[in-house]
Amino acid sequence: MLRLEHIAKRFAGRLVIQSASFSVASGEVLCITGESGIGKTTLLEIIAGITRPDAGCIQRHGKVSLCFQDNALIPWLNAAANLDYALPETLPQATRQSAITHWLSRFGLAPDTFPPAMSGGMLRRLGLARAFAVNRPILLLDEPFAFLDPAWQETVAACTAEAAQANAAVILTSHSIDPLRGLAVTHMHAAGTPLAIG
Repeated sequence: MLRLEHIAKRFAGRLVIQSASFSVASGEVLCITGESGIGKTTLLEIIAGITRPDAGCIQRHGKVSLCFQDNALIPWLNAAANLDYALPETLPQATRQSAITHWLSRFGLAPDTFPPAMSGGMLRRLGLARAFAVNRPILLLDEPFAFLDPAWQETVAACTAEAAQANAAVILTSHSIDPLRGLAVTHMHAAGTPLAIG
């Protein structure tokens, strides 16, 4: 579903990613751990097609759904409308409404609450709900457990497992793999900068 070969990236002359090579199949979960600032987010941006690598090649088979640390929510849309905005336009209205209701309920969110009125944890949960709701073949989650208490971390881990069971290729970054205990996860640790894994 996804393959990276010798991906490298520089910003302002500084080498951020030295070499990243790995593949993720449908139904597989890959967790990349490491400290902040070592290039994990940049790597996900390259996978998503937001940032172009300076070297190497990437093969993607299918569309990408993503949730980055800033959540990228639309502040003037309420929680329900933020989810609705992300769903495919071709989705029938009844299916759209069902998905919105399901994912807001799953993450404990009121449909009429706007992002500026949400706590950091609520914003994180809405960003994650939107990423899972889109239901694409490749799912990217950047620090999905940040700002969440253990109970919500368990919910995210369960949703991640369900996405993999539905044949998504899941790539997530985290400071720790602990919230994924008990799941079938491939773990790669990136130590220091520039990032080099694979």
